Amino acid sequence: MKKIKFLIVTLLICLKFSAFTQTVNAIPDRNKIFIGEQILVKLSAQNISPGTSWFYLPDTLNHIEIVERGKIDTLVNGNLLSLSQIITITSFDSGMWKFPALILEGSNKATMPFNIQVMPVDVSKLKDYNEIKDIIEVKAQGGKWWITLIIALVTLLALGILIWLFKKKRKTAQAAIYNDPLSPLQRALEELKKLEKETISNKEDVKQFYASLVQISRTFFDRQLGQNSFYSTTDEWMIQLQTLSIDKECKISFFQLLRLADSVKFAKYLPPEKEYPLSLFSVRDMIQKASSINLENHFTYQPAK
Repeated sequence: MKKIKFLIVTLLICLKFSAFTQTVNAIPDRNKIFIGEQILVKLSAQNISPGTSWFYLPDTLNHIEIVERGKIDTLVNGNLLSLSQIITITSFDSGMWKFPALILEGSNKATMPFNIQVMPVDVSKLKDYNEIKDIIEVKAQGGKWWITLIIALVTLLALGILIWLFKKKRKTAQAAIYNDPLSPLQRALEELKKLEKETISNKEDVKQFYASLVQISRTFFDRQLGQNSFYSTTDEWMIQLQTLSIDKECKISFFQLLRLADSVKFAKYLPPEKEYPLSLFSVRDMIQKASSINLENHFTYQPAK
């Protein structure tokens, strides 16, 4: 009988001790997103002493950005506290990224790390999606060596002409861009107004519409910030734009517009008509906010006299 009482007392003491053991957690609401989408992560710490510092949380963690930090909720449990906070995170780099362990300041407790898979924008399940076909390999046919030589010479000549035409066109385009009497913002808004009035009635019109949106955007940032945006891929350009002091919601909307334009360009997706004004708004909002950035360390626009 004494042994049973001893076991019961011991069990009650262990339960009481475990009830007040410190525990910390970082739990995401999901582990897989597309570029620019957001994840809610709940940070919690149970049974901590008053005055204990909260988790140290920088703005950027291994390709992961902190979008928003919610308020810290407090629950009093006798002489101890239980705290919790919801943070919003995102990523603009595709790949598998690890959200690291967070250490509760002033203790040896740390959360478990977790992985986040960031995927490019997926349009494969959307309406009017057309898969890009692989290049069909053609077996070389036998022939005389001089035919091959003639083809090679003609190809080199054509390539030389194309390079010359490209350089000439680039010089002409740059001269037109930088001799514009309108400011970069004024010119971009003027072009957007013209684009808004155009009629879109077929697939080619849709392609031209989104190509024009990207062209207007690249021209603006090339003039406004001297980014050489014409010679960057979409991913490279997004990385450059990510450093600008513009609110994240605006940048995410613009980045999604660029992804959508790429999908339209390569015939993978034909957006519905209701998307057109939203795409126009996304570009207009981005360039207007970019025009108000402090340009002290950037290219300074000089209007033509």
